[in-house]
Amino acid sequence: MSKTFSQDESRQMLKWLNQNRQMLLDLYRNQYIAYNANGLIAHSENLREVLDLAEASNQHFALYLVPRRTASIQILPIRFRTVTRHD
Repeated sequence: MSKTFSQDESRQMLKWLNQNRQMLLDLYRNQYIAYNANGLIAHSENLREVLDLAEASNQHFALYLVPRRTASIQILPIRFRTVTRHD
């Protein structure tokens, strides 16, 4: 079902996505999801399957590919050791 979302609908959908980020990463990693502000509509690694299920629901939806992994940067301290040579 194709539709342009209002600003409020878009905001609500983004809010849902952010609030459920960890659950999506835990359960649907590397899958497409169809969702709206009310929640998850369909999920699969197969985009065509997700589109078919979401369209059959007769709900307005957006698609999102849940990332395979998340990245973070950790800066570790570097320690230098002084080595004295005895010749």
